[in-house]
Amino acid sequence: MASVTLRRLSKVFAGGVQALHHLDLEVRDGELLVLLGASGSGKTTVLRCIAGLEEPTSGDVVIGERVVTQESPAERDVAMVFQSHALYPHLSVRDNIAFPLTVRHVGDAQVTRRVLEAATRLGLKDVLDRMPQQLSEGERQRVALGRAIVRGPQAFLLDEPLSRLDGPLRIELRAELLALHRALGATMIYVTHDQTEAMTIGQRIAILHEGRLRQVGTPEEVYQRPADVHVARFVGTPGMNVLRGRGRAAEKGRVIEAGSLVIPVELSTYEGELQLGVRPEFVGLCAVDHGVGNVDVLVVEPLGSETLVHLNAGGQPLVARLQGFADVPVGTRVGVKVDRRRLYLFDAAGAPLV
Repeated sequence: MASVTLRRLSKVFAGGVQALHHLDLEVRDGELLVLLGASGSGKTTVLRCIAGLEEPTSGDVVIGERVVTQESPAERDVAMVFQSHALYPHLSVRDNIAFPLTVRHVGDAQVTRRVLEAATRLGLKDVLDRMPQQLSEGERQRVALGRAIVRGPQAFLLDEPLSRLDGPLRIELRAELLALHRALGATMIYVTHDQTEAMTIGQRIAILHEGRLRQVGTPEEVYQRPADVHVARFVGTPGMNVLRGRGRAAEKGRVIEAGSLVIPVELSTYEGELQLGVRPEFVGLCAVDHGVGNVDVLVVEPLGSETLVHLNAGGQPLVARLQGFADVPVGTRVGVKVDRRRLYLFDAAGAPLV
Protein backbone atom coordinates (compact mmCIF):
# COMPACT_ATOMS: atom_id res chain seq x y z
CA MET A 1 0.00 0.00 0.00
CA ALA A 2 1.04 3.62 -0.43
CA SER A 3 0.07 7.18 0.34
CA VAL A 4 -1.64 9.31 -2.34
CA THR A 5 -0.76 13.01 -2.56
CA LEU A 6 -2.33 15.69 -4.74
CA ARG A 7 -0.27 18.82 -5.31
CA ARG A 8 -2.02 21.93 -6.62
CA LEU A 9 -4.25 19.73 -8.78
CA SER A 10 -6.47 21.61 -11.24
CA LYS A 11 -8.73 20.43 -14.03
CA VAL A 12 -10.36 22.62 -16.66
CA PHE A 13 -12.67 20.91 -19.13
CA ALA A 14 -13.49 22.01 -22.68
CA GLY A 15 -15.50 25.22 -22.65
CA GLY A 16 -13.57 26.62 -19.71
CA VAL A 17 -15.43 24.74 -16.96
CA GLN A 18 -13.01 24.42 -14.03
CA ALA A 19 -13.79 21.27 -12.08
CA LEU A 20 -10.85 21.43 -9.64
CA HIS A 21 -9.06 24.47 -8.22
CA HIS A 22 -5.46 23.93 -7.00
CA LEU A 23 -6.29 20.98 -4.79
CA ASP A 24 -3.76 19.96 -2.11
CA LEU A 25 -4.55 16.73 -0.31
CA GLU A 26 -2.59 13.90 1.30
CA VAL A 27 -4.14 10.47 1.87
CA ARG A 28 -2.00 8.55 4.33
CA ASP A 29 -0.71 5.06 3.73
CA GLY A 30 -3.40 2.62 4.91
CA GLU A 31 -6.00 5.34 5.48
CA LEU A 32 -9.66 5.25 4.48
CA LEU A 33 -10.41 8.81 3.41
CA VAL A 34 -13.85 9.90 2.19
CA LEU A 35 -14.31 12.58 -0.46
CA LEU A 36 -17.66 14.17 0.40
CA GLY A 37 -19.57 16.68 -1.66
CA ALA A 38 -22.72 17.37 -3.63
CA SER A 39 -23.09 16.41 -7.29
CA GLY A 40 -20.75 18.53 -9.40
CA SER A 41 -18.34 19.25 -6.56
CA GLY A 42 -15.43 17.49 -8.31
CA LYS A 43 -15.26 14.24 -6.32
CA THR A 44 -15.26 11.84 -9.26
CA THR A 45 -12.89 14.09 -11.22
CA VAL A 46 -10.37 13.74 -8.37
CA LEU A 47 -10.61 9.94 -8.52
CA ARG A 48 -10.28 9.90 -12.30
CA CYS A 49 -7.19 12.12 -12.14
CA ILE A 50 -5.63 9.77 -9.57
CA ALA A 51 -6.46 6.73 -11.71
CA GLY A 52 -5.13 8.37 -14.89
CA LEU A 53 -8.53 8.41 -16.62
CA GLU A 54 -8.40 12.23 -16.72
CA GLU A 55 -5.31 14.33 -17.33
CA PRO A 56 -4.96 17.25 -14.91
CA THR A 57 -4.64 20.70 -16.42
CA SER A 58 -1.95 21.44 -13.84
CA GLY A 59 -0.53 19.96 -10.65
CA ASP A 60 0.70 16.49 -9.78
CA VAL A 61 -0.50 13.14 -8.53
CA VAL A 62 1.98 11.29 -6.31
CA ILE A 63 1.51 7.64 -5.30
CA GLY A 64 4.00 6.59 -2.65
CA GLU A 65 7.22 8.27 -3.73
CA ARG A 66 6.38 8.31 -7.46
CA VAL A 67 5.01 11.26 -9.41
CA VAL A 68 2.56 9.45 -11.70
CA THR A 69 0.93 12.42 -13.43
CA GLN A 70 2.22 11.38 -16.85
CA GLU A 71 1.89 7.62 -16.34
CA SER A 72 -0.82 5.52 -17.95
CA PRO A 73 -3.62 4.03 -15.80
CA ALA A 74 -2.01 0.58 -16.02
CA GLU A 75 1.30 1.89 -14.66
CA ARG A 76 -0.21 3.53 -11.57
CA ASP A 77 -1.12 0.30 -9.75
CA VAL A 78 -4.49 1.47 -8.42
CA ALA A 79 -7.86 -0.30 -8.56
CA MET A 80 -11.10 1.57 -9.17
CA VAL A 81 -14.59 0.37 -8.18
CA PHE A 82 -17.40 2.22 -9.93
CA GLN A 83 -20.99 3.02 -9.01
CA SER A 84 -21.96 0.61 -11.79
CA HIS A 85 -20.21 -2.69 -11.03
CA ALA A 86 -19.62 -3.29 -14.78
CA LEU A 87 -19.20 -7.05 -14.64
CA TYR A 88 -18.59 -9.08 -17.77
CA PRO A 89 -21.96 -10.83 -18.32
CA HIS A 90 -20.44 -13.76 -20.24
CA LEU A 91 -17.94 -14.59 -17.47
CA SER A 92 -18.57 -16.45 -14.22
CA VAL A 93 -17.94 -14.86 -10.84
CA ARG A 94 -14.65 -16.73 -10.70
CA ASP A 95 -13.53 -15.41 -14.10
CA ASN A 96 -14.74 -11.86 -13.39
CA ILE A 97 -12.63 -11.71 -10.23
CA ALA A 98 -9.67 -13.32 -11.99
CA PHE A 99 -9.80 -11.04 -15.03
CA PRO A 100 -7.19 -8.45 -13.88
CA LEU A 101 -4.74 -11.30 -13.24
CA THR A 102 -5.55 -13.17 -16.43
CA VAL A 103 -4.79 -10.19 -18.67
CA ARG A 104 -1.43 -9.84 -16.88
CA HIS A 105 -0.68 -13.52 -17.60
CA VAL A 106 -0.33 -14.44 -13.92
CA GLY A 107 0.22 -18.20 -13.42
CA ASP A 108 -2.85 -20.42 -13.01
CA ALA A 109 -1.97 -21.59 -9.51
CA GLN A 110 -1.52 -18.05 -8.24
CA VAL A 111 -4.75 -16.90 -9.91
CA THR A 112 -6.68 -19.75 -8.24
CA ARG A 113 -5.23 -18.94 -4.83
CA ARG A 114 -5.82 -15.18 -5.02
CA VAL A 115 -9.36 -15.53 -6.39
CA LEU A 116 -10.26 -17.96 -3.60
CA GLU A 117 -8.79 -15.61 -0.96
CA ALA A 118 -10.76 -12.64 -2.29
CA ALA A 119 -13.97 -14.65 -2.64
CA THR A 120 -13.65 -15.98 0.90
CA ARG A 121 -13.16 -12.49 2.32
CA LEU A 122 -16.29 -11.27 0.53
CA GLY A 123 -18.56 -14.24 1.17
CA LEU A 124 -18.56 -15.29 -2.49
CA LYS A 125 -16.95 -18.71 -2.18
CA ASP A 126 -20.24 -20.56 -2.82
CA VAL A 127 -21.20 -18.56 -5.93
CA LEU A 128 -17.91 -18.63 -7.86
CA ASP A 129 -19.41 -20.64 -10.71
CA ARG A 130 -22.53 -18.51 -11.13
CA MET A 131 -23.02 -15.89 -13.83
CA PRO A 132 -23.61 -12.20 -12.93
CA GLN A 133 -27.30 -12.36 -13.89
CA GLN A 134 -27.78 -15.06 -11.25
CA LEU A 135 -26.56 -12.80 -8.46
CA SER A 136 -28.26 -10.25 -6.24
CA GLU A 137 -27.28 -6.61 -6.54
CA GLY A 138 -25.23 -6.87 -3.35
CA GLU A 139 -23.39 -9.95 -4.61
CA ARG A 140 -22.56 -8.19 -7.87
CA GLN A 141 -21.02 -5.29 -5.98
CA ARG A 142 -18.99 -7.76 -3.91
CA VAL A 143 -17.69 -9.29 -7.14
CA ALA A 144 -16.63 -5.82 -8.30
CA LEU A 145 -14.78 -5.37 -5.01
CA GLY A 146 -13.21 -8.80 -5.39
CA ARG A 147 -11.93 -7.88 -8.84
CA ALA A 148 -10.18 -4.89 -7.25
CA ILE A 149 -8.86 -6.80 -4.22
CA VAL A 150 -7.31 -9.62 -6.23
CA ARG A 151 -4.90 -7.19 -7.86
CA GLY A 152 -3.32 -6.16 -4.56
CA PRO A 153 -3.06 -2.51 -5.69
CA GLN A 154 -1.28 0.32 -3.89
CA ALA A 155 -4.61 2.17 -3.48
CA PHE A 156 -8.32 1.52 -3.92
CA LEU A 157 -10.50 4.21 -5.52
CA LEU A 158 -14.21 3.71 -4.79
CA ASP A 159 -16.68 5.92 -6.66
CA GLU A 160 -20.02 5.72 -4.79
CA PRO A 161 -19.97 1.90 -4.91
CA LEU A 162 -23.01 1.47 -2.64
CA SER A 163 -25.30 4.17 -4.03
CA ARG A 164 -27.40 1.75 -6.12
CA LEU A 165 -28.19 -0.53 -3.19
CA ASP A 166 -31.29 -0.31 -1.02
CA GLY A 167 -31.05 0.89 2.58
CA PRO A 168 -30.57 -2.32 4.62
CA LEU A 169 -28.14 -3.83 2.10
CA ARG A 170 -26.21 -0.58 1.92
CA ILE A 171 -25.74 -0.61 5.70
CA GLU A 172 -24.66 -4.25 5.60
CA LEU A 173 -22.06 -3.68 2.87
CA ARG A 174 -20.83 -0.54 4.60
CA ALA A 175 -19.94 -2.64 7.64
CA GLU A 176 -18.30 -5.25 5.40
CA LEU A 177 -16.24 -2.57 3.69
CA LEU A 178 -14.95 -1.31 7.04
CA ALA A 179 -14.01 -4.86 8.06
CA LEU A 180 -12.30 -5.34 4.70
CA HIS A 181 -10.28 -2.16 5.16
CA ARG A 182 -9.12 -3.29 8.59
CA ALA A 183 -8.18 -6.73 7.26
CA LEU A 184 -6.25 -5.42 4.25
CA GLY A 185 -4.72 -2.32 5.83
CA ALA A 186 -5.41 -0.75 2.46
CA THR A 187 -5.23 2.85 1.29
CA MET A 188 -8.79 3.66 0.21
CA ILE A 189 -10.33 6.83 -1.22
CA TYR A 190 -14.10 6.61 -1.09
CA VAL A 191 -16.38 9.07 -2.90
CA THR A 192 -19.91 9.78 -1.69
CA HIS A 193 -22.50 12.55 -1.47
CA ASP A 194 -24.09 10.87 1.57
CA GLN A 195 -23.13 12.56 4.84
CA THR A 196 -24.15 9.57 6.97
CA GLU A 197 -22.00 7.27 4.86
CA ALA A 198 -19.05 9.65 5.14
CA MET A 199 -19.37 9.93 8.92
CA THR A 200 -19.61 6.17 9.47
CA ILE A 201 -16.91 5.07 7.00
CA GLY A 202 -14.21 7.73 6.93
CA GLN A 203 -11.20 7.91 9.20
CA ARG A 204 -10.96 11.41 7.76
CA ILE A 205 -13.34 13.32 5.51
CA ALA A 206 -12.33 15.78 2.77
CA ILE A 207 -15.22 18.07 1.85
CA LEU A 208 -15.34 19.46 -1.68
CA HIS A 209 -17.52 22.30 -2.94
CA GLU A 210 -17.38 23.60 -6.50
CA GLY A 211 -13.98 22.02 -7.01
CA ARG A 212 -12.41 23.52 -3.90
CA LEU A 213 -11.35 21.73 -0.75
CA ARG A 214 -13.26 23.27 2.16
CA GLN A 215 -12.09 21.15 5.08
CA VAL A 216 -10.22 17.94 5.91
CA GLY A 217 -10.61 16.30 9.30
CA THR A 218 -11.95 13.41 11.31
CA PRO A 219 -15.74 12.96 11.37
CA GLU A 220 -15.79 14.56 14.83
CA GLU A 221 -13.73 17.55 13.67
CA VAL A 222 -15.84 18.40 10.64
CA TYR A 223 -19.04 17.98 12.67
CA GLN A 224 -17.98 19.81 15.81
CA ARG A 225 -15.68 22.42 14.25
CA PRO A 226 -16.86 23.20 10.72
CA ALA A 227 -14.48 25.40 8.74
CA ASP A 228 -17.26 27.54 7.26
CA VAL A 229 -21.01 27.82 6.76
CA HIS A 230 -21.01 25.46 3.78
CA VAL A 231 -19.46 22.64 5.81
CA ALA A 232 -21.76 23.38 8.76
CA ARG A 233 -24.86 23.07 6.58
CA PHE A 234 -23.65 20.10 4.55
CA VAL A 235 -22.40 17.79 7.30
CA GLY A 236 -25.12 16.23 9.40
CA THR A 237 -28.59 14.86 8.69
CA PRO A 238 -30.14 17.37 8.78
CA GLY A 239 -27.32 19.88 8.63
CA MET A 240 -26.72 22.74 11.00
CA ASN A 241 -29.35 25.46 11.30
CA VAL A 242 -27.82 28.72 10.07
CA LEU A 243 -29.83 31.91 10.57
CA ARG A 244 -28.99 35.38 9.37
CA GLY A 245 -28.75 37.77 12.28
CA ARG A 246 -27.05 40.67 13.99
CA GLY A 247 -25.04 41.08 17.16
CA ARG A 248 -25.71 44.11 19.31
CA ALA A 249 -25.25 45.49 22.78
CA ALA A 250 -28.18 45.06 25.16
CA GLU A 251 -29.13 46.35 28.58
CA LYS A 252 -27.49 43.34 30.24
CA GLY A 253 -24.58 42.36 28.06
CA ARG A 254 -24.95 41.40 24.39
CA VAL A 255 -27.52 39.58 22.31
CA ILE A 256 -27.83 38.06 18.88
CA GLU A 257 -31.03 38.72 16.99
CA ALA A 258 -31.78 36.11 14.32
CA GLY A 259 -35.28 35.94 12.87
CA SER A 260 -37.67 35.80 15.82
CA LEU A 261 -34.92 34.71 18.22
CA VAL A 262 -33.10 36.99 20.66
CA ILE A 263 -30.28 35.08 22.35
CA PRO A 264 -28.15 36.50 25.16
CA VAL A 265 -24.48 35.66 24.59
CA GLU A 266 -21.26 36.10 26.49
CA LEU A 267 -18.87 34.61 23.94
CA SER A 268 -18.73 37.45 21.43
CA THR A 269 -18.20 41.18 21.31
CA TYR A 270 -19.02 41.16 17.60
CA GLU A 271 -21.55 43.73 16.46
CA GLY A 272 -23.19 43.88 13.07
CA GLU A 273 -24.32 41.30 10.55
CA LEU A 274 -23.48 37.67 11.23
CA GLN A 275 -24.78 34.14 10.82
CA LEU A 276 -25.84 32.07 13.80
CA GLY A 277 -25.42 28.30 13.71
CA VAL A 278 -26.93 25.67 16.00
CA ARG A 279 -27.31 21.92 15.43
CA PRO A 280 -30.91 20.58 15.49
CA GLU A 281 -30.15 18.42 18.54
CA PHE A 282 -29.44 21.58 20.56
CA VAL A 283 -32.79 23.20 19.72
CA GLY A 284 -35.69 22.46 22.07
CA LEU A 285 -39.31 23.52 22.36
CA CYS A 286 -41.09 25.11 25.31
CA ALA A 287 -44.14 27.18 26.14
CA VAL A 288 -44.70 30.43 24.27
CA ASP A 289 -42.70 33.35 25.71
CA HIS A 290 -40.58 31.02 27.87
CA GLY A 291 -37.58 30.64 25.59
CA VAL A 292 -35.44 32.84 23.36
CA GLY A 293 -38.26 33.44 20.88
CA ASN A 294 -41.51 32.15 19.48
CA VAL A 295 -41.81 30.08 16.28
CA ASP A 296 -44.50 28.45 14.16
CA VAL A 297 -44.59 24.68 13.60
CA LEU A 298 -44.58 23.89 9.87
CA VAL A 299 -43.83 20.16 9.52
CA VAL A 300 -43.37 17.28 11.96
CA GLU A 301 -41.37 14.20 10.90
CA PRO A 302 -41.62 11.27 13.35
CA LEU A 303 -38.67 8.92 12.73
CA GLY A 304 -39.15 6.50 15.62
CA SER A 305 -36.20 7.15 17.89
CA GLU A 306 -36.48 10.89 17.21
CA THR A 307 -38.75 13.53 15.72
CA LEU A 308 -37.68 16.37 13.44
CA VAL A 309 -39.77 19.50 13.85
CA HIS A 310 -39.49 22.12 11.11
CA LEU A 311 -40.15 25.65 12.34
CA ASN A 312 -40.56 29.15 10.99
CA ALA A 313 -38.46 31.57 13.05
CA GLY A 314 -39.48 34.97 11.78
CA GLY A 315 -39.21 33.97 8.13
CA GLN A 316 -36.12 31.78 8.57
CA PRO A 317 -36.17 27.96 8.71
CA LEU A 318 -35.19 26.22 11.93
CA VAL A 319 -35.17 22.48 12.68
CA ALA A 320 -35.38 20.90 16.14
CA ARG A 321 -34.43 17.25 16.77
CA LEU A 322 -36.47 15.86 19.67
CA GLN A 323 -36.14 12.45 21.30
CA GLY A 324 -38.80 9.80 20.61
CA PHE A 325 -42.28 10.61 19.28
CA ALA A 326 -43.02 14.25 20.02
CA ASP A 327 -46.63 15.45 20.11
CA VAL A 328 -46.23 18.84 18.43
CA PRO A 329 -49.29 19.89 16.40
CA VAL A 330 -48.60 21.46 13.02
CA GLY A 331 -49.75 25.07 12.79
CA THR A 332 -49.24 25.88 16.46
CA ARG A 333 -46.92 28.49 17.92
CA VAL A 334 -44.34 27.40 20.47
CA GLY A 335 -41.33 28.80 22.28
CA VAL A 336 -37.77 27.84 21.41
CA LYS A 337 -34.83 27.19 23.69
CA VAL A 338 -31.24 26.62 22.57
CA ASP A 339 -28.11 25.35 24.27
CA ARG A 340 -26.08 28.56 24.30
CA ARG A 341 -22.88 26.56 24.85
CA ARG A 342 -23.41 25.00 21.41
CA LEU A 343 -23.76 28.09 19.27
CA TYR A 344 -21.59 28.83 16.24
CA LEU A 345 -20.97 32.31 14.90
CA PHE A 346 -19.99 33.05 11.32
CA ASP A 347 -19.48 36.40 9.61
CA ALA A 348 -21.71 37.53 6.73
CA ALA A 349 -19.45 35.75 4.20
CA GLY A 350 -19.58 32.43 6.10
CA ALA A 351 -16.18 32.39 7.83
CA PRO A 352 -16.13 31.43 11.54
CA LEU A 353 -15.97 34.19 14.13
CA VAL A 354 -13.61 33.45 16.99
